[in-house]
Amino acid sequence: MPTQNIPEQADIVIIGGGIQGAASAYYLQKAGMSVVLLEKDTIASHQSGRAWGFVRQQGRDPVELPLMKACIAIWPELERELGADLEWRQGGVLYVANNDAEMASYERWLADVKPYDIGSRTLGRAEVEKLMPGLAAPGVGGLFTANDGQAEPKKAAPALALKAHALGAVIVQGCGAVDIETEAGQVSGVMSERGVIKTRIVICAAGAMTHKFVAKFGRRLPQQTTRSTVIRTSPIPPISAVSALIEGLGFRQRADGSLNLADDVNSDIDLTLSRFKYAGDFWPAYKDNWRNFNFHLGIRFIDDLADHLPGSPAADKPLMGRRQTTALPNPKRVRNALAAFKHLFPDAETPKIVDQWAGDIDVTPDAVPVIDQLENPAGFFVATGFSGHGFAMGPIVGRVLSEWITKGAPSINLDDFRLNRFETGEKRLPYSVL
Repeated sequence: MPTQNIPEQADIVIIGGGIQGAASAYYLQKAGMSVVLLEKDTIASHQSGRAWGFVRQQGRDPVELPLMKACIAIWPELERELGADLEWRQGGVLYVANNDAEMASYERWLADVKPYDIGSRTLGRAEVEKLMPGLAAPGVGGLFTANDGQAEPKKAAPALALKAHALGAVIVQGCGAVDIETEAGQVSGVMSERGVIKTRIVICAAGAMTHKFVAKFGRRLPQQTTRSTVIRTSPIPPISAVSALIEGLGFRQRADGSLNLADDVNSDIDLTLSRFKYAGDFWPAYKDNWRNFNFHLGIRFIDDLADHLPGSPAADKPLMGRRQTTALPNPKRVRNALAAFKHLFPDAETPKIVDQWAGDIDVTPDAVPVIDQLENPAGFFVATGFSGHGFAMGPIVGRVLSEWITKGAPSINLDDFRLNRFETGEKRLPYSVL
């Protein structure tokens, strides 16, 4: 998709070319609005193109389920609607319980989400073995949601952006937003690297940089990142279309037989000066789950120091930051993921690693996203903080933002995703089924 010339004016400017930004561009342009999407790098070049690819309702915080239940109805039709191959497979999502305590946590989650009627159920050991033939560690059973599925992150956001472009949206890659202009308490324009675009509506879907845009208007959004490593293997004979989490291994087999594998036992956290800004907000989660975090003091600390130096590209454009991601895969995670697969499927053909990557997952203290509109300036919308499970929600987030902007209100209540929950002293820990 070629980068386009920037118009002088648009109904809406979207900052960020991840799946939330691309989906918003598609639904808004489809609704008849004129849209400009600004992406400082390329579409899906950051976390939206580096996710596992699970599309799940299972295991989510109950407050996310109205959105995700609606989104599961969108995904099966999205390939036809976009005219694109998204590698959609609706094989279900399985969490294997290693012990009775884990199974009890799944049962508690089922009780909490019963009002949403999403069809999740617990399985016995024999049912797990049937779903995942050849699995050497079926545990004591599992949790399964049959209508969940998987799609390819490297294809989804680009397909949404391409369709938006075909409908008339202007997609500008390699061009970041460096400032937001306001007039009388209303958004009036976006200063891009290539000039000003007059607009009265902005959607900021800039991932981990969103808190800087929010802070510009005196609001507080605590955000940090964790680094996630994923590997892709060569194709092997079919095992299952089920996407699964088994003994800390994230597993999905694509239609061509290749595997996406991720070591989910621990999270990598790169220490930087910037991280300490919101350390207090994240302290309860760190304190309660410290065994699951691996802290790293290395090149990214040096990079962050350089970014604070006057005259550096990131210091000159603080709202934009670095253009390209510097997230590198953790070699230990790569080895662990492949070893875990061999342990769990000893009779399967041994795959070869053909690709590996890492991404920075932007997280909030309660692991729930922010989808909101600021009161001042009017016309400034935020969609961020999806905490590692935003890829699956992209289409519905774009649709409800489009509804909010074009019809005055979203079709799904978004009160649980308001920004001010971090400004009013509310304390809420991440919901976990593990």
